[in-house]
Amino acid sequence: MGSLKTHAGDIPSSSPESSSRSANSCLTVCLVGMPNAGKTTLMNALTGGGFQTANYPGVTVSLLKGKSKQEFGEVVDLVDLPGVHSAVSPSPEEELSCKVLEGRHPSVKPDAFVLVVDATQLERHLKFAGYAARQGKPVVVAVTMNDLLPRLGLELDSAKLAARLKLPVVAVDARSGEGAKELLQSVREQIEVSSDNELALLPSDPAEAYKKVRQLIEESNALRQTPGDKKTRFTDSFTTKVDSIVLHKFLGFPIFFLIFALLFASIFWFATPFMDAIDLGFSYLQKFISASLPESIITDFLAEGVVGGVGAVAVFFPQIVILFFLMTLLEDSGYLARGAALVDKPLSLLGLHGRSFVPMLSGFACAIPAVLATRAIPTKRERLLTIWIIPLMSCSARLPVYSLLLAALLVDEPSWKAGSALAAIYLASIIIGSITAGVVGKLLYKKRSLSLLAMEMPAYRIPQTKPILKITWTRSSSYLKKAGLPIVVVSSLLWLITNFGFALPASEQTSNPPSSSFIVKSDIDSSVAAQIGRKMEVVLRPMGVDWRVGVGLLSAFAAREVFVSSMAIVFHVTAGEDDEEAQQVGLLEQMKKATFANSSEKIFTPSTMVGLIVFFFFSLQCVSTVAVVARESSWRVATAQVVFYTGVGYLLSTLVVQGLRLAGVN
Repeated sequence: MGSLKTHAGDIPSSSPESSSRSANSCLTVCLVGMPNAGKTTLMNALTGGGFQTANYPGVTVSLLKGKSKQEFGEVVDLVDLPGVHSAVSPSPEEELSCKVLEGRHPSVKPDAFVLVVDATQLERHLKFAGYAARQGKPVVVAVTMNDLLPRLGLELDSAKLAARLKLPVVAVDARSGEGAKELLQSVREQIEVSSDNELALLPSDPAEAYKKVRQLIEESNALRQTPGDKKTRFTDSFTTKVDSIVLHKFLGFPIFFLIFALLFASIFWFATPFMDAIDLGFSYLQKFISASLPESIITDFLAEGVVGGVGAVAVFFPQIVILFFLMTLLEDSGYLARGAALVDKPLSLLGLHGRSFVPMLSGFACAIPAVLATRAIPTKRERLLTIWIIPLMSCSARLPVYSLLLAALLVDEPSWKAGSALAAIYLASIIIGSITAGVVGKLLYKKRSLSLLAMEMPAYRIPQTKPILKITWTRSSSYLKKAGLPIVVVSSLLWLITNFGFALPASEQTSNPPSSSFIVKSDIDSSVAAQIGRKMEVVLRPMGVDWRVGVGLLSAFAAREVFVSSMAIVFHVTAGEDDEEAQQVGLLEQMKKATFANSSEKIFTPSTMVGLIVFFFFSLQCVSTVAVVARESSWRVATAQVVFYTGVGYLLSTLVVQGLRLAGVN
């Protein structure tokens, strides 16, 4: 299936500049720490950015770059490094961090390090901080998770710890941004003052380093029992109690499935009023354009092709926002890390790593970051297997397609049925993807190296509204930016090819005088789209659909959600121009009425809609995903995925449609 190529130097940034310092650039400060220390959340607080954060490994799989807020003083270039367990790097993401720390990265040359440590795990995190402090750069310690110390009956005095370590220690609340300004001020001051510190003097031997760190903490008297608390607790009792239920060997998986079923059912419950409002807005805009502009092809193009096509997809945007919001809520609370732990064992039986859960989960949002997230998987075999199954994860671009087909299939049914069906689709993504990985692994990758999942279980925390809303909007707006242009372009192109056709030879024309144009205005049956689509008809009929749906399937290769606008365009124009009522009905009503040419046989029957859901479940990666897969593995892998999954999608959808018809379901 090809060799894997890592791109450890990728730095997502709005600026193409190198992060190395020059005469015209500002200080470059790297955020360093162990996984789950809160680095990326702190990065967002310092920059005002919307970098993706989560409490499981593998989210930061490349260097994230941003600039500090101007309100914090002189602007600083900030680089968020992936979390590192140790200097002996078992994965590409940790190797990338070590290159930067040791000064071996070709473009990132830090002027200082911010050592991000978890207050509830001071010994472990300060021990790793010693590795960073030994690199000879100015360092400042940022202590996060201070709000969790009371659960352990402890409190931390940052000033005392700073005095004993002989370097600045700043308590920060990464989620609210409290302490961020003081942290950057300490960094600037530390750069100007070159001094030795105790962390740089820690022994390289891990056991000896732990002893020394424990000694430093005890001598500082910085971590002490909360006044009035009877005893120090070594574990978070609340987290322990919740974990005893959600990680229970019998109750864990039912709770996991119930949570995700409620999540996807909520997408339908909460989105309906917003969807109705957007639909009403686009309908009004179409009428306004038609009434305000002179009657012409340009007016029809703007109203039907651009506004109508975009509106058909935009109506599902609230569902995507709600999906991102609820997923972010689960991430911030700490539950998704438990999900990774739950699925580790079944995934390992199928040849996958526990860390494969992170890219698989990311694939529900978008396949592109999901493919990039596979860099966190330590072994090549499991990395390739995970990349291979990511197209099976039902990304947010498929959500409008599923919503449309489920709404048409379950018309007049309560929303919980559509929600349950959607939850089943997403659950099937994980199950079928895992089984596929197991089969492919047995056939193509028989040799397997030992790999274990090592991750920390974060404490449960009450999600904060402002960060969740910000991250939700960042993800949602990113979806709009990525999908917006393909939707507009493809919708416009589809309107043109469904409203224009090639002119007949002059001898066959009935118009007087005959048209001399090569391209002429025509009805849909004589359009370019019809001429293209009819060549596909012989292949499409076993799936139970006609050439118009085939045009939509082809357009979905640009972006899956374009299928919805394609249906809106090709089926809206079938209404007669004098049939005002038919022109004003929604897409669902048009689909309900659609029939094959010269026949009363309906196209969108229960069997064909189920078949289309199956087809989209398996097939049609978008062009962008194909390019990213090729970059992270090889073009051979990317091409094989397109051919394999499109072929499987077609065969299974055909079998489903024909099987349901044999069973009496038309």
